[in-house]
Amino acid sequence: MALKGFNVLMQAEDATGECFITWGVIAADADAAIKLAEGAAFAEGFWSVEIDEAWEPEPEEGDEPFGDIPEVLGRTEPTYLDEDEVD
Repeated sequence: MALKGFNVLMQAEDATGECFITWGVIAADADAAIKLAEGAAFAEGFWSVEIDEAWEPEPEEGDEPFGDIPEVLGRTEPTYLDEDEVD
């Protein structure tokens, strides 16, 4: 199973309010990356999770190959929305 790196952008909510978060994930495909990122978001206390997009970033020179275990690498700090910006 060849694993690839993905970024998963989602809109979610926590105790502070609605926000955007991007997760870095290693997975076999975009669907698996989305599931891992959703699980990580719920585990960290986010709710009302909606996936915006998942994409495979361009590899950079010197990047190490991924292992054979799917995992969530980390996330960005939440970017909170103002009430006027919420759809």
